[in-house]
Amino acid sequence: MKRSYVLYTTLFAVVVGVILCYVFVFSDEDIQSQIAATFEKIEIQTSHQATSMPPVEASPDEEDIDTTDALEQIQNIDEVYYSDTIGAYLVLTKDNDFFEVSGNANRVNASLKLETKNQSFPLGDFIGMRMIAEDKIYAVTSTGVIVTIEREEGRWMERERKAIGGLVSTDRLFGLGYDQETERLIIMNRTAAAPDIELIYVQERIMKAETPDEAEATPDEEADPATDEPAQSAEETIETDAVSPEDEALQTEETEDVEPLTEWTIESRKPLTTEGMSASIQQKFEKFRGVGLVERQGRIYVLDSEELVLYTINPGEGTMNGQMVTPRVYGSTGMFLQDNEIFAIVRPDVFDLDAFVSVD
Repeated sequence: MKRSYVLYTTLFAVVVGVILCYVFVFSDEDIQSQIAATFEKIEIQTSHQATSMPPVEASPDEEDIDTTDALEQIQNIDEVYYSDTIGAYLVLTKDNDFFEVSGNANRVNASLKLETKNQSFPLGDFIGMRMIAEDKIYAVTSTGVIVTIEREEGRWMERERKAIGGLVSTDRLFGLGYDQETERLIIMNRTAAAPDIELIYVQERIMKAETPDEAEATPDEEADPATDEPAQSAEETIETDAVSPEDEALQTEETEDVEPLTEWTIESRKPLTTEGMSASIQQKFEKFRGVGLVERQGRIYVLDSEELVLYTINPGEGTMNGQMVTPRVYGSTGMFLQDNEIFAIVRPDVFDLDAFVSVD
């Protein structure tokens, strides 16, 4: 009797606990969305890693690059970005090579040589890279050129480069972020004319199609009463210009297939105040040379490895502050975020996890 009582009591407690857990925890919409996002991310990583991603095609006289053991190819690192969406490192080098490296950093999943020909704008030094979707990456150069890399049918491809409209000669750009809500790129800027720092918000817009001038009828083109041929009647005009439903559907389909022309322009500039800085940090800020840009929990982090200061920016309040970091990041060329931890690149000559140092 006692055993049955204990058994039924335990079962009742378990059932009640499951019900309460569902009512108070899993019924919450935010928690449900987080769980769904987690499973979606796992599915993306699984499908991405399962897809064969060969390197960029070589010429007929060249052999394909073996991406299984090709980490030695990654030299002179310019930018590193860790994507928790696909569970891989994205790397850009000063030689204009792009690599996708596995999350455990033991193999190259894919590689791409950025084109130096057939592009409107030449490549300069990269100042930032950002994955905004599992199949789209943006990178920006110090000259304000946007490089778009997209994944199509298991292969990374470079799209047409575009220059940011609205920049001036005194702009000194560094770092790249992304505002998910407004779909705007965030770039930091320190003008050469003043020591002020600002955030530049850049947005991609559809270019307005040029409307052809309406044909103006000239006196010579109008019907001349003296001529033998009468002017065309309205009924005849309608009949002549009529388009069959099949032709209209074909025209609509062709119009939908054509991608609209877009341009990148500065949407706004937001100055940052440094009034809250301590005197020692303010003194170092006068020589500020930022590298990298990392976003975490609504804040932006920028490293000055020459002065060994990590700056924190609150975009909402427009404030900027700083604190000293370890000397091990001296001479760092960039930063990236992995597992909510900020890493600085201290050895850009090779790709190695030992070449990345935490600055948190």
